[in-house]
Amino acid sequence: MTVFEKARDLANSLLESEQGKKMKETQYIFDGNAEARQQLLDYTNYREAINTRVQSGELTEEEMKSEAKKLQAMITELKKNPIINDMVVAEGEFRAVVNRVMSIFNSTLSGEIDEGGCSGQCSSCSGCH
Repeated sequence: MTVFEKARDLANSLLESEQGKKMKETQYIFDGNAEARQQLLDYTNYREAINTRVQSGELTEEEMKSEAKKLQAMITELKKNPIINDMVVAEGEFRAVVNRVMSIFNSTLSGEIDEGGCSGQCSSCSGCH
């Protein structure tokens, strides 16, 4: 088995993990719900439009504060949608597993010993013990 085949095998193992399966399941549910897709698309488009206006210097400080409040209100609404919320949570948990695997990978390459246990960095963890 080549190193590339092993990498593909590792990626498939990640996708078949509990977190990978949950992520795929929530994405499938999201993809099948037009209302949730539209709600997220509306937020994404609005956020990108605001970012463009900010980068161009088009917005005053007061307008930026107002737009930030609108974006926060949109995020609050997104979180109220269980389909979107479940998908975001599942993606975060999967990303935490991938980050942990990458940490082990990088520490192994640098010669450090990493047993794959608690790193002490709770932000990259999907749960303790």
